[in-house]
Amino acid sequence: MDVNLEKIIERLNISVLNKDFLSISNDITEEIDGSENAFNAVEPILKLIENNPNVDFGTPGPLIHFVEKFYKNGYEEKLIDSLDRQPTKHTVWMLNRIINGSDEEKKKYYINILESITSSQNIDEGVMVLAQHFRFLHRM
Repeated sequence: MDVNLEKIIERLNISVLNKDFLSISNDITEEIDGSENAFNAVEPILKLIENNPNVDFGTPGPLIHFVEKFYKNGYEEKLIDSLDRQPTKHTVWMLNRIINGSDEEKKKYYINILESITSSQNIDEGVMVLAQHFRFLHRM
């Protein structure tokens, strides 16, 4: 990751607990968006979400709008890696959005990932409930 992008991501991490975080994240994502290596910010943003599961990132919010711009261009794999590390309510919700936009073959693949989350032992109860809810919606 280039130095400028690293500094921008660092500002995002420092600001995550600020009461004006949504506004700050909107400004920061505009800066990232202008970078020629913008995709390199997807993983750090997902890690930010993992490390701050109780922060309001919006519905969906500027960070999610930003990472979803890379839908079908590598974002899905980064999200799956994030879900493997530490599923959160927000990342499970993001997975559901991918499921909703996928064709049948891909949908089955993503539902299997959702199902694996519902059978995990060491995740937050709220994350488990949300994952089960989405799994119920996508039952085959």
